[in-house]
Amino acid sequence: MTTQSSTLGFRIPYLRSVLSALAALLFMTGISVAAQPDGIEREYRWSYGGRTWTLTYVFCESSYRFFRMLPRTLDYADYGVYASDMRDDVDLSGLVAAIEQLAYTAGLDAWERLNLIISFAQAIPYVTEEGEYPRYPLETLIEMEADCEDASILAAALLQQMGFDTILLAFLEEHHMAVGVRVRPPATDGQTYYTWNGGVYYYLEPTSIGWKIGQKPERYSSLPVIVPPTSTLASTR
Repeated sequence: MTTQSSTLGFRIPYLRSVLSALAALLFMTGISVAAQPDGIEREYRWSYGGRTWTLTYVFCESSYRFFRMLPRTLDYADYGVYASDMRDDVDLSGLVAAIEQLAYTAGLDAWERLNLIISFAQAIPYVTEEGEYPRYPLETLIEMEADCEDASILAAALLQQMGFDTILLAFLEEHHMAVGVRVRPPATDGQTYYTWNGGVYYYLEPTSIGWKIGQKPERYSSLPVIVPPTSTLASTR
């Protein structure tokens, strides 16, 4: 298990860290928790650091079908349940472990590994939905498309798997959602951040590749509503 620098400012909840360690161990030993007869294989390609990255990963179809059947809450104030539901932790931890293995092999440092995973999430194709249907992270990864809410939920969930504290940022006037991540960028001048519950969370734009932590598109000028993570299961809503 790799220990990352505390200067990145994150905390790892005990149960989530145990699940993450289990998934990483299984991945490194060549045993995929998703490599089952009902597996769904997806190939991802994205750019970061001047190079193209590729990853083929197999997800568990029964897990995907489970999340597809869950009821939805359409209240944006409750969207934290989609990013923080722990029932997909093993699936997401395995994926994060696979991406981090690519990063270790390439010799990336802790900050670069963080941004590699951010760029992976940003590369999921953006789509505009007719109606509102918030996706769980596993749905977005398999369906390989996302609107701003789906992209934010996915990015927040992956960063949580890395141990970072995250919040969702709901820009009601602009009908947009983004992510706040509790991390201190190397350069903070001109960066956008928000405070919540005693922490400083820097803006992260999840809908297109290239946006760095702290960079916010000018068109999102209103004050967002902070949507915190919650352990309440969406199926009980």
